Amino acid sequence: MAMQESWVNEQSDASRQGVTVRSLVLGLGLALLTIVWNTYVEYIAHTGRINITHFPISIFAPYAVLALGNGILRRYQVSWALSAPELLAMLAMGLVGAAIPAYGLTSYFLGLIAIPYYLATPENQWVSFFHQYLPTWLIPSNEGGAMQYLFEGLPSRDMPIPWAVWVGPLMGWMMFIGAIALGSICVSVILRKQWSEYERLAYPILQPAVDLAETEARVSLFKNHLFWIGVAIPFFIFSFNMISYFSPGFPRISLSRGWMPIGSYFPHIHVSLNLYTMGFAYFANIEVLLSIWVFYLFYCTQVSMYRRLGINLSGRGDTKSDATAGLQAGGAFVMLVLWGLWMARHHIRDVFRKAFNPSCSVDDSDEMLSYRFSAFGFIFSLIFMIGWLQAVGIAWMVSIVLTLGFFMSYIGVARGIAETGVVYYSMSMSGLGILPFLFGGPNGFDPSTKTALTVVNALAAQGKGIFMPPLVHVAKIGEMIQSHRKRLALGVVLTIVVGIAVAIIYTLYLGYTIGAYNFNDYPFTRYPPGAYDGLVKALKSEVTWETERYYFLLLGALTFALVSFLRYRFAWWPLSPIGMVVPLTHAIHSIFTIFLAWGVKMIIMQIGGVSFYRRTRPLFLGLLVGYVMGVLVSFLVDQVWFPGQGHGTHSW
Repeated sequence: MAMQESWVNEQSDASRQGVTVRSLVLGLGLALLTIVWNTYVEYIAHTGRINITHFPISIFAPYAVLALGNGILRRYQVSWALSAPELLAMLAMGLVGAAIPAYGLTSYFLGLIAIPYYLATPENQWVSFFHQYLPTWLIPSNEGGAMQYLFEGLPSRDMPIPWAVWVGPLMGWMMFIGAIALGSICVSVILRKQWSEYERLAYPILQPAVDLAETEARVSLFKNHLFWIGVAIPFFIFSFNMISYFSPGFPRISLSRGWMPIGSYFPHIHVSLNLYTMGFAYFANIEVLLSIWVFYLFYCTQVSMYRRLGINLSGRGDTKSDATAGLQAGGAFVMLVLWGLWMARHHIRDVFRKAFNPSCSVDDSDEMLSYRFSAFGFIFSLIFMIGWLQAVGIAWMVSIVLTLGFFMSYIGVARGIAETGVVYYSMSMSGLGILPFLFGGPNGFDPSTKTALTVVNALAAQGKGIFMPPLVHVAKIGEMIQSHRKRLALGVVLTIVVGIAVAIIYTLYLGYTIGAYNFNDYPFTRYPPGAYDGLVKALKSEVTWETERYYFLLLGALTFALVSFLRYRFAWWPLSPIGMVVPLTHAIHSIFTIFLAWGVKMIIMQIGGVSFYRRTRPLFLGLLVGYVMGVLVSFLVDQVWFPGQGHGTHSW
């Protein structure tokens, strides 16, 4: 049941088949609700990590409530009910907003820039090794105890929050973040037609949301038994487990067995059934699902062989993954982006032809921004980012490579999500990660560049690509909207500007009010000290770098090229090269679920074909709705009976 199907017999006026003013206002409200709720849950309530995925529960839960409630209004033909395009426009803004708080942008960002002066001691040697290289215009001062009070709380309620110390650094950062956002918006527009129309990517994480938006257009979910069975399964599990909140000895239903050992050398496999992953994976291409778990076993087999032979690399070499396999996934990731750009070369050429010659025949009327604006906006973004990085203290050549590396990694993550629908997914190779391979290892940089690279890594955003993945899906949503789709770009910009401001102000307010140490938040309080201790180690040239890393990176790139050749040359070849870039990222926790989703979907397709698959979609949509409703109800129960002592319901 393709997302491009028409909105059958919409009851609303034709003027509401596009992005309306009220959808922009409501969309901004939905995004801000997502940001505030997510920030509160992460730092205060501790009931779950509700924005660690690429379709965060922090947006899915309110969107599902809104869509189902609106379905009732449309069923009774209430005149002010929202149309499907209006709902999707609101969803687009909510997805962008959900990328901002906590495990999106703000946690790592604020934590890393707030701590270097505050936690500096003679023992950690921060002052002597890198303080002189810190870009002071980007790091807030601890003068007057401003950072101490952030982490420990203000000594008196009457004492004002020292907002002034943050103004200068945040303005400097916002220029860079704005350039990243502008470039990401432009790239999402440039690639939309190539990915959606020419390569026909599935965009699996959007399909459940579209089904919710057009409830009355195809089938009433309220009368569909499969949908309610799907809702009941996860909601019953959550409800049953809530009994143990009040009676700790009461048994719980657990769908996870943790890490299961296979053999002496074989990496452990994470065995768990994540119904949230299962719901989205069902909408993905069956060959993509097959490829993900097959390549995971392929990597694990290699790791076991290398360990048996005594081959290993420094860094992460534990039972969950291995640097040898991780580098191969990184090489495949780089090839994914380069191969994708090569496949899109004719379309990209047309985009820039239209940009430099507006009268040419290339059509950009279906885009939320013109190709002219997108092309020149992207060029401006590149130039500004390169200049900003140089001003921070990074050498020119490194700044150029790093800027291109940023967008390479953002495009790769966005492509992975748009094709696989794996919601737990991070980049296999970051822009910072590629630098040592091009500049002779981590010891090939001067101290100023090493320090600046650590500071810039404040925008790592857990390797999720910040704005690019949601923006790529926003561009797809724009394709489904009949009119005024260019207003969607305005909604996105409003969400980013207002959303970042609200997220930062609310986070700092909570920090100064209760003390950020009480957040008990890894990216805000525990990750930054480790990052700066690692910088000291790098400045001492104590970081190990083996030349074998190049071989494993090249091996991954060549394997990706071989699988791509087989995929495009032979129709019978079942494996997609996209499967090489997913398994060893955060998706490692979802491998068993992806395997189950593949098995279930394969059986369904074998039994009844496409028609049976379409009839069973409400069951898996119900799994998602029931899951997020369970998380939401658990949150409400915690706020009433266990405030500040939340029971974690959603994580890896």
